[in-house]
Amino acid sequence: MKNFKQTISFLFIAIFFIASAKAQLDRSIRPEPGPAPEIKIGEHKTFMLDNGLKVIVVENHKVPIVSFQLTLDVDPVMEKDAVGYVSTTGNLLRAGTKSKTKPEIDEKVDFIGATLNTYSNGIFARTLKKHTDELLEIMSDVLLNPVFPESELEKNKKQAISGLKSSETSPGAIANRVAQKLRFPNLPYGEIQTEETINNITREKCLEYYNNYYKPNKAYLIIVGDITEKESKTLAEKYFGKWEKGEVPEHTYQFPNKNIGTRVAIINKEDAVQSIIKITYPINLKPGSEDYIPAYLTNQIFGGGIFSGRLMQNLREDKAYTYGARSSISPDPLAGYFEAGAEVATEVTDSAITQFLYEMNRIRNEKVSEEEIQLSKNVSTGSFALSLEKPQTIARFAFNTQRYNLPEDYYTTYLEKLNAVTINEVQQMAKKYITPDNAIILVVGDKDKLYDRLKPFDADGKIEVYDAYGNPVKEEKAKALPEGMTAKMVIERYVEAIGGKEKLQSMNDITIHASTEMNGMQINQVTYQKAPNKFAMKMSMNGNVMTEQKFNGEEGVVKSFQGEQKIEGENLEKLKIESTLNPELKYNELGIKLELVAIENVNEKDAYKIKIESPTGEVKYDFYDVESGLRVQTKQKITTPQGEMTQTQSYLDYKDFDGIKYPTLIRITGMQNLELNVDSVEINTGLEDEIFE
Repeated sequence: MKNFKQTISFLFIAIFFIASAKAQLDRSIRPEPGPAPEIKIGEHKTFMLDNGLKVIVVENHKVPIVSFQLTLDVDPVMEKDAVGYVSTTGNLLRAGTKSKTKPEIDEKVDFIGATLNTYSNGIFARTLKKHTDELLEIMSDVLLNPVFPESELEKNKKQAISGLKSSETSPGAIANRVAQKLRFPNLPYGEIQTEETINNITREKCLEYYNNYYKPNKAYLIIVGDITEKESKTLAEKYFGKWEKGEVPEHTYQFPNKNIGTRVAIINKEDAVQSIIKITYPINLKPGSEDYIPAYLTNQIFGGGIFSGRLMQNLREDKAYTYGARSSISPDPLAGYFEAGAEVATEVTDSAITQFLYEMNRIRNEKVSEEEIQLSKNVSTGSFALSLEKPQTIARFAFNTQRYNLPEDYYTTYLEKLNAVTINEVQQMAKKYITPDNAIILVVGDKDKLYDRLKPFDADGKIEVYDAYGNPVKEEKAKALPEGMTAKMVIERYVEAIGGKEKLQSMNDITIHASTEMNGMQINQVTYQKAPNKFAMKMSMNGNVMTEQKFNGEEGVVKSFQGEQKIEGENLEKLKIESTLNPELKYNELGIKLELVAIENVNEKDAYKIKIESPTGEVKYDFYDVESGLRVQTKQKITTPQGEMTQTQSYLDYKDFDGIKYPTLIRITGMQNLELNVDSVEINTGLEDEIFE
């Protein structure tokens, strides 16, 4: 009974306080925002070595780990016809020293469980405290005694070219690259890598950059972790004190001219079902400048990282055009930039751009609401406060303070300045930095479907068309087909070019060995064909068979890690046709329709374009070089989880094998990019039927 009475008493007390609170709280009155929270940023120590190396130390004794980040603070350089040599110089720092090869460096780093990465403007290393000396010995050797070996340079260049080729069919990568080039036409930031510029990188250029720019008086060493200032001084002096200072070249550049009126640029992605939109232009906004904090807050409201941003609410929540629409205002000592963008379906590309421009004008012409600015302040305050838990943040603040010559209290008063931003200041920043009339509207998508739709957005109605590397594409008039030329005649010329009808008819079987690389792994493929239409293919990685396909002329099967699957229905009918040896001799017999449709440019040469339609209704286009007669490309639509896209196969480097020419390099682009190298072709070796069973 006593417990029951106590429960009743507590209940009445609770009801009383709730009723009192309701009586006193008027929800129609917005509560006043509280003062900005007081910021206490962890301590850091700074000192300078005699050679000018500036050292920043942030102690954190919670875990026995220490990190060292060495960063160059030099002007960006124009790399001209060898774009990429600056980053290559950084990458090759750990590729070998005067006393150690790359494998020896890797082994030593792995042995102590450390991390050691080099990049275009510095080095990052991290280890357990007990291995600090061992790591710094390697790090200083890498910094002070690199040799830039030719063998590692060639590997680096090969990897860079491979990465470029992979990006050629990635709309996002293409958009970023071309936006960079159009945004900064006269700055180092506007230089982009191509296969040609990568091939122009030499060891001499890397050495020249290293000798000119890697100087301690233009560098910072940031030390974070379980270490004291005294220990840091001893280690910095021991391992970096002998690094010789010197004069470093300085560069000045003219800020890019503003566009007069909006420009529209298209990068054609044939048959793309989606478009990448980027609205961008350079802005003159320096890190730590008076405008930065209010400009940052303005962008948060407009389309920054918060879900309630206007772009997200309009294009995603209201119009359902995209999963995400965002914007950024990026400061930089030389030239910053504004960017807003989204990925949308092709058919709503123009509608989405209309909404982007509407929101850009709205934030300029109408004041934001109190709710919007307060929400953005709250989110920014929370993320800023959360970042202070990381010692790396303290180091970054100290580094920025020195590098950009910021006031010593810049970060301790950051939230105070953030919370002081007014609605009027937001509008001022919008008018200054969100300028749709000076924008480049860049779209990666299907040009044929978008060109006329996007014309109204261009100030002069002249849309610019670029390739995947930002080079202008000239609109060429379609060339007239030669009078009397037919698809059959083009195929006959091709048969003659690769060896002749008689030679092809004498073929009973063929074996092709090929190889490629995927994610750093080598894949080997062997293909067997036997007249009239038997086919087998085996693909393996590191000696292990990944997949195997067999067709004996009547039945087909696919074997993989998932087991064995019989090929049936429409897929079987396709396989019967595709397995035919030298189908060019049997198009009529196979029921394949041919149509000569155009002359198009392929690899800077004219090529006949032939539409090839199979009895199952599948369509592909083969391109035959007008001059040589050889087949140089095949294009075909394929269905992927992302929708329909065009897969392209380019046939290069034809060589003679027993009197018949075959391409020895096949480049495949589309859903995935591959370079298939044909290692050998064997003809009429007497393949047994068992291979196809």
